[in-house]
Amino acid sequence: MSSEKQDAESGIVILNKPFSVDETEQPFGKRWGGECFTLTTEHLAALQAGKTLALDVQNEYITFVRLQSTDDGKAAA
Repeated sequence: MSSEKQDAESGIVILNKPFSVDETEQPFGKRWGGECFTLTTEHLAALQAGKTLALDVQNEYITFVRLQSTDDGKAAA
């Protein structure tokens, strides 16, 4: 969990599968809900082409996903 905790501080954790938000031991602490998004090869290609994905979260929030550039370590514009 220590590597998960370190990643959780950055806001991103890589998991083998989604976890139940009802559990008390989670990488991000207690949460009240969650969604699972499945990316297609088209989504991955768009990220690799420098595009940004917008994810609708519970019809209330939006999360943006970008691919980190390998050349300068910053997100692609």
